[in-house]
Amino acid sequence: MRSDAIVRRPGPASAPAWRTTLVGRVTLWSFSVLAFTMAGALATGALWLLAGDAGPDWLTRAHRLLLAVALGSGAVMFFNLMVCYRFLVPDRDFVEGGLTGARVHVALTAWNDEEAIAEAVRDFKQVPELHQVIVVDNASLDGTARAPLEAGADRVVIESNPGYGSCCMRALAEAAEGSDVIVLCEGDCTFSGADVRKLLAYLENSDLVLGTRATQELREQGTQMDWLINPANQLVAKLVQLRFWGTRLTDVGCTYRAMRVDAYRRLAPQLRVRGNHFSPHMFIEALKLDLRVIEVPVTFRRRVGISKGVGSNKLKAARVAIRMLGLIYRA
Repeated sequence: MRSDAIVRRPGPASAPAWRTTLVGRVTLWSFSVLAFTMAGALATGALWLLAGDAGPDWLTRAHRLLLAVALGSGAVMFFNLMVCYRFLVPDRDFVEGGLTGARVHVALTAWNDEEAIAEAVRDFKQVPELHQVIVVDNASLDGTARAPLEAGADRVVIESNPGYGSCCMRALAEAAEGSDVIVLCEGDCTFSGADVRKLLAYLENSDLVLGTRATQELREQGTQMDWLINPANQLVAKLVQLRFWGTRLTDVGCTYRAMRVDAYRRLAPQLRVRGNHFSPHMFIEALKLDLRVIEVPVTFRRRVGISKGVGSNKLKAARVAIRMLGLIYRA
């Protein structure tokens, strides 16, 4: 990286990692216990009311126990948020960091995306802030490797290891070569190249900028962010937000993101997930390193071609969600 490309004014030192990890885990787990016990208390309370005086004694005892555990876990969560975060985990400070002269590379992931990848490349080639457009083909069986070159891509790289995460990790590594800023995106035409400017604007004050597809006004009708995927995505994102209090998140599955290369060098050794749950894995590991992570709304369109990820397959979405939850509760 050229020393004159990016200028930053660093913030103060952060709290010890063990302290922020402990406080974050207690907050997440206490909330989870509160949610489950409140649901149980509502169920036993309803049964108690229906049964009346004829209800068994165990039902009354179970209801009271669930209420007691809910109140206790709620008190722990409140104490953690109001006291522990206040005195043990200092807020992240504002950081300045201009991107004047920064070299920006975008890497588009693709797998059997012959229908879409050429159009995606042309879209990103029109963005003057981008210096290179790189396509990482995850060993496609169609003409995905040929189409982007014909559309003007600077490089096409074949990643032989299967999996969305494998393709993303290779894309990040390829885009980091000779650049100051990495932009990661999918090559299925669901995202707009013009939104690179949004990501770069917020990258001046952060290390990693995530796109979010949760904003209805920026989402085309008929995308995979439907009546179930969208709210479920936001609920899972809020669990990450509880674990890393102070970070605002609404979307755990958006690939579109920009990152400073110096931050990527710190993050790269921690990246290991090769499946469809790579997206939250990447920013969870970034948050564990105390990198500054910001989320901004991006436009989201219907994809060109057939989805190879979760798409509208609810069973596949549920399996990916379970893996995402595993990442969050182990963080």
